[in-house]
Amino acid sequence: MSAALLADTVLPALLPLPLTLPASLIDLRRRIIPDALTLALLLLGLSVAGWRDGAAAIGLGLVQAGLAYALFWGVRALHARASGRIGLGLGDVKFIAAAAAWTGLAGLPMLVLAASLSALAAVGLLALAGRAIGRETALPFGPFLALGLHAALLLGPAG
Repeated sequence: MSAALLADTVLPALLPLPLTLPASLIDLRRRIIPDALTLALLLLGLSVAGWRDGAAAIGLGLVQAGLAYALFWGVRALHARASGRIGLGLGDVKFIAAAAAWTGLAGLPMLVLAASLSALAAVGLLALAGRAIGRETALPFGPFLALGLHAALLLGPAG
């Protein structure tokens, strides 16, 4: 791997790791993504965007984070209305919004795809291990969203 590829692709994809790793571990243990970590993720993403692309990128990042929040809050509400239960936690919605400051709206499909596929793989492994999996099975989604963020940063919007 060339030094340029490492500096341009891999290192930026790892930059949020000091925030996504504790958020993931806390979500696994306590089924909550702390707001402080999500806010730090948002602020760091906006800072990186501003450093990389100038002050206008900070405003654009805020707008995209707000749109991502509104979109996934709507998905959460529609699912709750259709199924009668909450399927996507509010912490997950906030995490996705903070991640949008890093990926932009164009990177969210890659983030959600990587998160969903990795969560499905985890559920499959749990089923293979003999755990009963059903409609009521709860799985903290934060670790998968974190993985999705890193995948989207590494692969880019189009993969």
